[in-house]
Amino acid sequence: MLVLIPPLLGGLSVAIAFSLIAGLAGPLAGWLAVVLLVALPGFIPFHQLGVETTGFLLVTMVMLLAMLHAPRWSLAYGALAAAAALLISPAAGFPIAAVAWAARAHPTNGSGRRGRLLLALAPLLVALVLAAWLGAGWPNGRIGWHGGLDRGLSAAGTVIGDQLAPGIESPAVRFFAIADLSLILIAVIFTAWWRIARPTTADALLRRWYLAVATLAAGVAVGLVARHLLLLDSPDPGLGAVFPMAVLGVLVGVTSATAWWPKWSRWGKGLAAILLLGWLQAAIRG
Repeated sequence: MLVLIPPLLGGLSVAIAFSLIAGLAGPLAGWLAVVLLVALPGFIPFHQLGVETTGFLLVTMVMLLAMLHAPRWSLAYGALAAAAALLISPAAGFPIAAVAWAARAHPTNGSGRRGRLLLALAPLLVALVLAAWLGAGWPNGRIGWHGGLDRGLSAAGTVIGDQLAPGIESPAVRFFAIADLSLILIAVIFTAWWRIARPTTADALLRRWYLAVATLAAGVAVGLVARHLLLLDSPDPGLGAVFPMAVLGVLVGVTSATAWWPKWSRWGKGLAAILLLGWLQAAIRG
């Protein structure tokens, strides 16, 4: 029975991803997000790493869902973040994201910021007390200056690069493919944010989506960097630690592309279709 748990958790992650994107950009965008998510070269290997690793992606999706649709429920996403950080070491940055999201001014309840902060922090304090008694999902490493940030960033970049340029083995071609696709993805996301999401009202769902993804991704990144620098026996970030960041990139990329799609020129749509089909066949074959 235990062998069925990772696929089940993976299916729940995909279902939440569909729900998120379909609610923002429509069912077609939701199905596109599902196809791209499952086609990621790291999707199956990631779900073969064990229950803890697979649970990391599921908690990421649930955390994002709570931040997006219940921004004032700081106790809910604060408790989720604290439990994840206690049980899953790569999720160390979740409490940072929860506190940052609680500190953000919400137009419908801007006066309750202090209360939201306290409710977001309280579960973390409880988790720290429980960790002293029950233990945690962290490696039994010594605290100290580990260093080697460049090596850690290189390892994380390799994982991201494997998702962007599957099947490309030539170092030169791989570098240009990753650089070009990264620039295109960043340009699409920035343009959609600047021209569609940013001008909307402060509590609009699409605007809140971009802010939630950015907050969660930044929190996870800070947590991974802190773990790498301050835990002497910390391993370099691998697929299990970095893959949820790639998933967040896919989801926000799909949202941006579909939201901005009606305004694209014909040649832009044709180029996007060619790049998408080329990446899909490489990902499936790779």
